[in-house]
Amino acid sequence: MRRRDFLYNAGLLFPAVLLSPSLALASEKIIDTDVLIIDDKIAVPDHVTSAMNDLPVKTRQITGNQVSQLIYTKNGFLITMHDNTTYRTQKMVVHSCHRLHAPKSSVEIKTGEKSLHLDLVSNADKVSPEFWFLRTKKFDSKKVQPFLKRDKHAIMCLS
Repeated sequence: MRRRDFLYNAGLLFPAVLLSPSLALASEKIIDTDVLIIDDKIAVPDHVTSAMNDLPVKTRQITGNQVSQLIYTKNGFLITMHDNTTYRTQKMVVHSCHRLHAPKSSVEIKTGEKSLHLDLVSNADKVSPEFWFLRTKKFDSKKVQPFLKRDKHAIMCLS
């Protein structure tokens, strides 16, 4: 009886494995980082890139069109990529078009043709991150130090 159930379930899963083996066989990888930078590769000025490289913490830089899901929890931000890689971070820098929706307590981040929504209130504890806004022209590693030293979850939006 158990053998028949196994063969039946294997027959149901076999077409899914053939159609998308990377998703069916992929394991979830979680990468911890201090600062995660989401940007559009087209719009990043050179002085911003050099300042991000000079930061004294562990940073990762990703493009927004690779992101499939953004979630905010009481432990920080979880960013899931198309290849099932998940980044976990306490601080996030957004260097792309963004719009803050105060009544909904969410942020809309536009990258190219894609629009990502990030709900900013964790349902369990009603915890919300800090928001920092900085102009790209004035961005340097000294201006980011207070942002990095804060002991709260935070998003810095560059415009």
